[in-house]
Amino acid sequence: MSWASERKAAYTLSFILAAALIAGAIGYLSLHKPASCFDGIQNEGEQGIDCGGPCARLCQAAYAAPTVLWTQWTKERSGTYSILAYAENPNIGVGAAHAPYAFRIYDANDLLLYNASTSYTAIPADNNFAVFASGINLFDKVPARIDFSFGTDIGWARASSTEAGISVVSKTLSGEATAPKLLATLENTTLAPIANIQSIAILYDADGNAIAFSKTLTDAIAPGATADIAFTWPAPFSAAVYKIDILSQVLP
Repeated sequence: MSWASERKAAYTLSFILAAALIAGAIGYLSLHKPASCFDGIQNEGEQGIDCGGPCARLCQAAYAAPTVLWTQWTKERSGTYSILAYAENPNIGVGAAHAPYAFRIYDANDLLLYNASTSYTAIPADNNFAVFASGINLFDKVPARIDFSFGTDIGWARASSTEAGISVVSKTLSGEATAPKLLATLENTTLAPIANIQSIAILYDADGNAIAFSKTLTDAIAPGATADIAFTWPAPFSAAVYKIDILSQVLP
């Protein structure tokens, strides 16, 4: 074989080898699915499928479901109601951005008056919290019982209590005999801004029964700053207010 033929053969062989390597790499990348927290396989030290270990999402089986401590309803106006579920997160250092829940409302004869489809709420770490729903039209029906429950598919994740940096520094209730209004001031006691704050006011009578509740949102509070919030009701309460709680929660 001449020198020119040998060089041509070497070039051809190099081209074939390079093409084979490229084809092999393309085939490997298309067929091989790298391990991750989203591949549907328990691998890489995960404690379950795509949960636990190196994954931000925690395995549901390792954590207790939130506990509903009580539920209550109040009338907004004729035929229209608000409901509130007061719940506890029993887990330490974990929360959830989207926890499914559903509720049903029954009358005194245990007949179903209202069946809410699945909705979602955030669950803060290391805190009690409330789920509020308003504008529920029952027409001429009267509620007697609420069946409220959380779904099983809660995406638990490690979290800290941002809510601990929010303090209620004042509360003033007026107009109880006509159109009640609650003014309050929140303070951010941390060195960082806190945004997307949901505040729920719960008003109790002398026997500890919740007689009114309402919700408002605050866009953000700068470090060390305060923000004024307001809650209103269209009609007088059914009893005198003895205690006021404001639950603030930082939403995802």
